[in-house]
Amino acid sequence: MVQYFDVGGEKHIARKAKFVIGADEPAILLGSDKAPNPVEYLLHALAACVTTSMVYHAAAKGIRIKEVESRVEGKLDLRGFLGLSEDVQPGYENIQMRFKVDADVPDDQLVDVLALGPKFSPVFDSITRPVGVSVKLEPKGA
Repeated sequence: MVQYFDVGGEKHIARKAKFVIGADEPAILLGSDKAPNPVEYLLHALAACVTTSMVYHAAAKGIRIKEVESRVEGKLDLRGFLGLSEDVQPGYENIQMRFKVDADVPDDQLVDVLALGPKFSPVFDSITRPVGVSVKLEPKGA
């Protein structure tokens, strides 16, 4: 369920209504293919956050971005996820991001505009450096 977030230690209602984000797997991985799988969400979150960060920070600098097209691909060896090999990590081996950007700057300045995305993106930052994650079991009904 997604509805709230904290800012400065205070809970804020981020959405007018609660919503649930579903996840599934393709049939070949024993799913019913009714929603994206978690690693597809990861790629989407990365592309969306880098794009949003780029557009936001470009606008703050007075640069108007007219259009952005992104392509994100990742290489993932399913033997890790399926537990078929202990020598294979379950996550992505690499991720490639490609952007086409139409902005009110000369083409030679587009590299600087694009650099704003990864520089300020919380998702990019979170997946490109070690981040502590705790996993714990909560009692039923908690």
